[in-house]
Amino acid sequence: MPDAAAWAKGYARQAEADFALFQRLQRLLPPVNTCHQLMFLQMACEKLVKAHLCGQGTDPKSLQSSHAFIAGTLPVVLRAHAIEMTFEPRKARRILQGAKLLAQEIEVLAPAVNRAGQRPDNCEYPWTDDADLLHIPLEWSFTPVNLLEAPAGRSILKLIQGAIANLL
Repeated sequence: MPDAAAWAKGYARQAEADFALFQRLQRLLPPVNTCHQLMFLQMACEKLVKAHLCGQGTDPKSLQSSHAFIAGTLPVVLRAHAIEMTFEPRKARRILQGAKLLAQEIEVLAPAVNRAGQRPDNCEYPWTDDADLLHIPLEWSFTPVNLLEAPAGRSILKLIQGAIANLL
């Protein structure tokens, strides 16, 4: 049976592939639907945090049945990478504040994470709201897009990419 280190490497390799596809989808013209771009960002971030947790000794089996690890763990991973990169403290603080909010929004992109029915929006499946109106991801305006377009957004993406690379 593979140990936690092997799982960490496996999650990191898959995170790298998912993040690379997210980046490619962002550059395509005509643009690829936002929901598809964000689905690969969500998957990359989920695998990044699972790789980090396995590398810290978490039992890989405990990570396989949940998607709800991004909001709590991604900011920790990105903070550690920002320290390694010796970010200027004021800049790092601003970027990491944005990263915390982005991590919360990325986590709920997975259909399995709907915050007790309060956030049914996701980048993969249609859903209904309280008024029983049907929404589809292709037509939805997702919060992470606004956060990625904010001044700290590009820096956050660079931190995600760098954190993945550190785990390989």
